[in-house]
Amino acid sequence: MTAPTPPSQNPADAHSRGLHRVALLTTCAVLALMFIGAGVTSKGAGMAYPDWPTSDGHLVNPPGWWQGDLTRWEHGHRLMGWTVGFLAIVLASVCWRCGGKLRLVGVATLAAIIVQGVLGGLRVTEISTTWAVVHGVWGQLCFCSACMAALLTSRAWAASCGALAARRTVFFRRGCWLGLACVFAQLVAGAIFRHFGSRGALIAHLLGAVVVILVLSWLAMWVMEQYGGNALLSRLGRTLAVLIGLQMILGGFSFLVTVMGVNASGFIGWALPSTHLLVGAMILACVLSLTMAGYRVLREADATALQVDGHSATAASL
Repeated sequence: MTAPTPPSQNPADAHSRGLHRVALLTTCAVLALMFIGAGVTSKGAGMAYPDWPTSDGHLVNPPGWWQGDLTRWEHGHRLMGWTVGFLAIVLASVCWRCGGKLRLVGVATLAAIIVQGVLGGLRVTEISTTWAVVHGVWGQLCFCSACMAALLTSRAWAASCGALAARRTVFFRRGCWLGLACVFAQLVAGAIFRHFGSRGALIAHLLGAVVVILVLSWLAMWVMEQYGGNALLSRLGRTLAVLIGLQMILGGFSFLVTVMGVNASGFIGWALPSTHLLVGAMILACVLSLTMAGYRVLREADATALQVDGHSATAASL
């Protein structure tokens, strides 16, 4: 008796896994770049090199850049930017072959990262704090774009089209858009405060935190209660709940260090606000993913059909 031959691997599946890994690698690289950039802001190293795109006339290895704390952070940020740009080119090239929405997302991610590099250059050449704010906010949009590429190439996304019939889907989707607007406004207020020290921006950021916590907590609870049976939505809901809790803790400690002037060690002094910014970007990307998943997974269910299904389930249990 001959042994059954194992099923052959689908080349399309292998290609999708490879594309997803490239998208994940790009997303992680953008996240690392944002953390380094936040450290540059926290340490005041944004003008460690007054020229761009070179550093003291050198593109890759300016003399002594590793010895100084400020030059190490600023030039390290630039080198990481080159790395992210290379990965974005690879991602766009692979997405281009797939066509459709993936082609659009891949090209949009590459374009956003190119714009981000130009904004960083303008911050240096114009010696402009305003450009630094725009550069910081745009970086979070670059991260969101890379996250969208990772989401669209995931198995959970491929398996979830119209998978769940539910009522009040329009209400939920509007709640997601409201959450997106609140988080983005919160990030802008935080960026203005970090760069300008504006008291008005600080008050807006603190008041906005209350609104964001309320709206996003409702979103997370709604997802886990109403759509807990769907793998993609429930995973995003749980992730959002964890990120909200973590951000509340980081926000409280960051307030003590940056506003109240609580004495902290050198590492804590820059790492806390930088991590707070990083988690804020992750929350924005998570809410955007939840918004997209709401359109992908959910379909409006007929009330009569839901009643029939409910009666059938009750009869089956009896």
